Amino acid sequence: MVKLAILHQTLPVYMEQDPPEESKHLEVVLKASDLDVFREGLRDLRPRVLVLDLPLLGSDPQAVVKVLEEAVKPDLTMIVYAFAKWDLVEALRGDRRHVLRAPISVRALRANLIHLIVRSLLEQPEKAPAPAHAAAERALPTEPAPQRRFDDVQLAHLQEIIPNVDCECPNQVADLVLALNAFENYSHECKNRNADDAKVHAMLARATGHARALMELAMIELCEFEKIDIRQLSHREEAAAANEV
Repeated sequence: MVKLAILHQTLPVYMEQDPPEESKHLEVVLKASDLDVFREGLRDLRPRVLVLDLPLLGSDPQAVVKVLEEAVKPDLTMIVYAFAKWDLVEALRGDRRHVLRAPISVRALRANLIHLIVRSLLEQPEKAPAPAHAAAERALPTEPAPQRRFDDVQLAHLQEIIPNVDCECPNQVADLVLALNAFENYSHECKNRNADDAKVHAMLARATGHARALMELAMIELCEFEKIDIRQLSHREEAAAANEV
């Protein structure tokens, strides 16, 4: 279970209203919309994640974030903003920090925490070994995963595209592929304590890569059905930049 402390006006309400599966493996141990109340509540807590709404951090958000991180030493800090100066947004970025544009949904929150959710599951006490036949049934691929078929620009456009029918499947699948990309990269880069750690992380990266490749094939068929030209998406940003010049 990934424990969260949330300084935000509406996100805790969304989490309570959404279906339980959306916030599965997430536990909100502190929620507040006042910075002083939030600070006081953190005294006896050690959340793995801080979710902070930028407007609630006061006039010196960089200093406040630093103090909060030093107090609880979270695995990740997520800072949510609607409008802010670019230099402030860039200054807030850092190691173990995600700076996200509002509004943020519970689904988007969970996607950004996939690597911590998986890590928390791996940290659970070991269960008794499964029977040999069960192990054979859940055999994982041993060959390297295929290369990516979609770049981040294409996926970002697919997240925002409005389909011809009342269906958010392209947006949802793009979210999923982005999350799989993120965890695949995380597994490759995760630090290893020993050879067994390295073996587990390699297995996770390989399995996630194959899952990502399968969902990319599904995305290709979905885009063909929706008459979405994926190649055009990859050039849209370049064309916009050229027009600005």
